[in-house]
Amino acid sequence: MTRTSDPGPGRWIPSKAWGQNYLVNAGVIDKIVSLVPPGTAGVIEIGAGRGALTGALLAQGHRVLAVEPHPESARFLADRFGDEAGFSLLEADATSLDFAPLSPPVNASTLPGPIAVVGNLPYCVAARILFNLVRTGRGRGPWILMFQREVAQRIVAAPGSRDYGLLSVIAQLATTCRLCFHVAPGSFSPAPKVTSSVVRFDPLDLAQPPDWEALSGWLSRLFSRRRKQLGNSLGALLSPERAAELRTAGEVRLAVSGATITVTLDQRPEQLAPAVHLALFEAWGP
Repeated sequence: MTRTSDPGPGRWIPSKAWGQNYLVNAGVIDKIVSLVPPGTAGVIEIGAGRGALTGALLAQGHRVLAVEPHPESARFLADRFGDEAGFSLLEADATSLDFAPLSPPVNASTLPGPIAVVGNLPYCVAARILFNLVRTGRGRGPWILMFQREVAQRIVAAPGSRDYGLLSVIAQLATTCRLCFHVAPGSFSPAPKVTSSVVRFDPLDLAQPPDWEALSGWLSRLFSRRRKQLGNSLGALLSPERAAELRTAGEVRLAVSGATITVTLDQRPEQLAPAVHLALFEAWGP
C-alpha cells in the first residue's frame, strides 16, 4: 500500500549506488512513527528520500530536520515540504555528520524534551551511521533505525551467539537496544532482496565515554580472531613485553560494575559481555 502523498516510483530512477530503497508501506510507516515517544521535542530523520516518513512525522505534529545527502532527493524534499513551518533540511552525509548540535526547527510553543532520531538507513552505510551516532549523537534519543535484518540481529546479539561481535559490543555499551519488528521486501520501492528490521536504541548516560574509535579498532582486531582463545587473540594485540606478562599471569582480573571478575585465557572474544570487553580494552588496550 502506498500513501497518496507519495510521488511514486516513476519520479526518478532510484540509485543502487546510493542504496535507495524507498519505504512505501503505510502500515510500516505508521508503526515506525508510533515508536517516537510523546513529548519529543523534534525528530532528526536520516535519509529522508522521497519523504514518506517525513510526511507522516509532520502529520503527527513532530518537527523534523531531514538529513539527506542525495542532491536530487534534497531538492525534492525542499519542494515538497519547504513551506512547512515544522520542517528543515540539511544536505549532509550522516556517516560523518556531528549530530550533537543538530535540532529540528523550533518556535515559541516548542516544549523542551528529547530529540529522536529516525531513519530508513541505506544498507551499505548503516553500520557506519550507527557508529557515528554512538560517537556524536548520544545526547539525542531514542534512535529508531532500520537495517538489513542480519545487521539488526548482530546489533542485539547476546554474548556466545553466532551473531555477537564488534557491532553488538559497541551498540550495547552505548545504548539499550531492542529489535522491534521485521519489514518485508515488498514494503519498499524498489524491493530489496533481503528483509529489513527496525531497532530502537535508548542512549545510555555514560559518565566517562570511551574513545570509541580506539575501542572499535581494538575490537575489530580481536573479533577477527573470534575463534581463537584469548591467550592467542589478545596476545597478538600486545607488545612482546605485555604479551609475556599476560602469559605469566595466566588470567586477567578486571573491575566491572564495581566487582572484580576473572577472565581466563582459554575464553574466546565472543563469550565476553560488552562491559567486560570495555574493561579489557581499558586495562590492556593501546
